[in-house]
Amino acid sequence: MDNYQNHPLTGASDLDGAMTKLWAFYKKYFIGLYIISVVMALLTGLATSGIDLSAIQSTTDPQEMIKMMEGMIGPYSIMIAVSLVFSVLLHAWVLETPLGRDNMVSRVLKACLPTIVPYLIVMALLIIAGSMMIAVGLVLLILPGLFALLYAGTIMIFVMPVILVETRNPATVISRAFTLTHANFWQNLGWVTVIILILVVISVVMGALVMLPFTGGMIKSITDPEASGTILEMAKNPFYIGLSALTSGLVTPVLPVLAFIIYFRNREEITVVEVHPEEENRVKVEDLYPRMPEDRENS
Repeated sequence: MDNYQNHPLTGASDLDGAMTKLWAFYKKYFIGLYIISVVMALLTGLATSGIDLSAIQSTTDPQEMIKMMEGMIGPYSIMIAVSLVFSVLLHAWVLETPLGRDNMVSRVLKACLPTIVPYLIVMALLIIAGSMMIAVGLVLLILPGLFALLYAGTIMIFVMPVILVETRNPATVISRAFTLTHANFWQNLGWVTVIILILVVISVVMGALVMLPFTGGMIKSITDPEASGTILEMAKNPFYIGLSALTSGLVTPVLPVLAFIIYFRNREEITVVEVHPEEENRVKVEDLYPRMPEDRENS
């Protein structure tokens, strides 16, 4: 396992320090982060543009609706695969690029390829468990449901750093993610909550800006129920897909950067214990062997 003690995302002791490191890293490595994020958003947008959701609204036949949904499996699978691969790539880029090593591209790709399958397995298991936990929380009350959502998100944010730095064993990854989450539980939960709230606000503002060129279609779909498919058709517009990718690329890199900030903060350090035996009773190596005649004479 490589030693990342000199990584620029290490050493955050409080939320202010974490925000400072996040912003400094984001500014310094913005171009690489942005390019990867925009490409991911473009590919996922193109994959989902082939899904005709308006067709489902045009029928009430359950069998026909099932057939339509089966046809959506392919595009959604492509979207999930693209998101998975680029999420791994983005995390590996955040981890490796600041170290300034030779052959950086090959190092990033080498770090990505073996981690995709373990990441898929771990995330599938955590999403299933998290969904059950969130559902139970929402049945009880809204606040327990939100807490369960944030708790599951905090656990998941540790997954990729653990896979890249420590181990690819899915069981060990899940165990370590839980351990790291509870190392400084309330601080970790608080950091994740604050960043997510900030990202939600920024995403809403940018989403509103993206929708400005399509305001006419939005108003028409609201005032005319028969034109409700206008919103769905808008998602297939290449201009909308490109504009959405350019804006979402500004937000996407934040969580991977935060993931390594809180990972390095909570990672267990190996403590070297120095033993200082008493001088009077210390046994020397030469005491284990018989003394030579000349040594006896000198003593």
